[in-house]
Amino acid sequence: MGVIRILPDEVISKIAAGEIVERPASVVKELIENSLDAKSDKIKIKLLSGGRKLLSVEDNGTGMTKDDALMCIERYATSKIKNADDIQHINTLGFRGEALPSISSVSRFSITTKTRDQLSGVNIRIDGGVIKQVNEVGCPEGTLVEVKNLFYNTPPRLKFLKKVDTELSNVLDIVQRHAVSSYGVSYEITHNGRTILNLSARQDLSSRLKENFPNVELYEIESSVEDIRVYGYLSGPDHSRTSTYKLYTFVNGRPVKDRFLNRTIIAAYGRILDKGRIPVGVVFIDISPSDVDINVHPTKNEIRFQVPYKVSDIIQHAILGMLEKAPWLKRSEIPNKNVANNKTKSSYRKSESNYSKDYGDSSDAPITLNVLRELYVGYESISVHNKGTEPIFNNDQEELFKKDGFFSGLEIAGQIDNLYIVCESESGMVLIDQHAAHERVNYEKFKKQYEQNIIEKQNFLIPLIIELNEYETKILENNLAIFINFGLELEKFGENSYLLRSIPAIIGHADFSKIIIDVIGEISQIENEVSLKSNLDHIISTMACHSSIRANEKMDSKKIKFLLDDLDKTDMPHFCPHGRPVSKLFTFEELKRLFKRT
Repeated sequence: MGVIRILPDEVISKIAAGEIVERPASVVKELIENSLDAKSDKIKIKLLSGGRKLLSVEDNGTGMTKDDALMCIERYATSKIKNADDIQHINTLGFRGEALPSISSVSRFSITTKTRDQLSGVNIRIDGGVIKQVNEVGCPEGTLVEVKNLFYNTPPRLKFLKKVDTELSNVLDIVQRHAVSSYGVSYEITHNGRTILNLSARQDLSSRLKENFPNVELYEIESSVEDIRVYGYLSGPDHSRTSTYKLYTFVNGRPVKDRFLNRTIIAAYGRILDKGRIPVGVVFIDISPSDVDINVHPTKNEIRFQVPYKVSDIIQHAILGMLEKAPWLKRSEIPNKNVANNKTKSSYRKSESNYSKDYGDSSDAPITLNVLRELYVGYESISVHNKGTEPIFNNDQEELFKKDGFFSGLEIAGQIDNLYIVCESESGMVLIDQHAAHERVNYEKFKKQYEQNIIEKQNFLIPLIIELNEYETKILENNLAIFINFGLELEKFGENSYLLRSIPAIIGHADFSKIIIDVIGEISQIENEVSLKSNLDHIISTMACHSSIRANEKMDSKKIKFLLDDLDKTDMPHFCPHGRPVSKLFTFEELKRLFKRT
């Protein structure tokens, strides 16, 4: 007799359950998706011991007949699709027909359901995948699913459950994600008899976001091309986390936890965020169902795009459109005034900036203002949330920082600490970090020259000798073409020495030896040719940094004027390539409060 055999159905069902039912949160996810597909607008969730002892989901959806209820607990029984072609055009959250039979195979399971047209409903009780009871019962329209003693018949799975607080936290995360995409549905969660979350149905997305992201300012993003649209709300650099816990992504209304989408969103922020920091907010991608594969994993969390590069470009364009306006610098207090959303649309163009997955290091941390720091620190948290004002998303208040002509239109007051430029605007006092401002100007000039292959070079009458160590020499030899493309013409001169014959004109007064060593350091971090493009931004920003005005450098009003004029010509004037702020506004109202004049 052979050693290969077909497994019994009860074993197969438990294996399948292991793919779908990982913990109480995954059960809640599947049941909520069934409720939403059934057109429910009210969902109640009851938990005992984090869902270990009891987990129930009750909705007011369309319900099922007795025949459909008996059929839904069979494997691969579904009303969502009929043939293989339908998988390419799915517009429902569920479609596999695996969830309920998988859940019922590892728990003491009960389903009670009734349609609007029926006088009575049906209750089906299942223990470990075996039907124990089918009864006619009186019940309201909709469906109630109760899951008791999850994994009672699979002890190895049971011991891998985390503590109650952890399992409860995962359930809350699942519910809050679905509550964002289905903001017109009310959700109520009770745990051990106590209500812990009560979200009423909302008329618009921004109202729901105020519940899910309290005291966090989110800014609108939007971009579209052909049949792909990206929109949502994301935070500025002042609100970030160390995980993707509060970064919600949705594809065609379906909550997903996809690493490709997370990486793309984080990369769009580039060095604006410190390394390891993650923005918070929500990003929706609407795309033709035929261009996305949701049939990658039974949990439907992972997806595949037909044209991932196109989706990535649109996401980055949408986010960069928000970042270049630096809306977090426009905060002001608007007491007792409700400001309506001002939604704007932007047509798609391929992003000119392509940030890498390196989000900066400790040396790139934002500069703390030395002047007025102690006075201002008490007011740093002032925002539109204070004095009873509701959190505002993409408010249309008077713009304190206008991209076009803002800096050149400022009245220059002078320079302090040979580092900060002091100016006056219609709204208040503006402090500008001269090095960060000049770094932004040089970065964009140099980048445009590089992209257009027209780098202006300056030749040395007498070449400079650059001394390197063996490691640096090896990297330089293997990547000499990169240096030449950047206008740095180097020629071998001895074992670990090179002659520098020309440089980009834009870095004419820098420490050339240090630039080359730093660029070598950047190149050493490039893992492969694919990541070269994203690292070019780092190389350009490094060279721009070395060629910019330094601290302790005196500037007269004429030089300041030239700098501010150039800053206005840049695409993203509000922060340097490393993510540090270029300017800081102190409104007249804030200054009055500082000196107790209000």
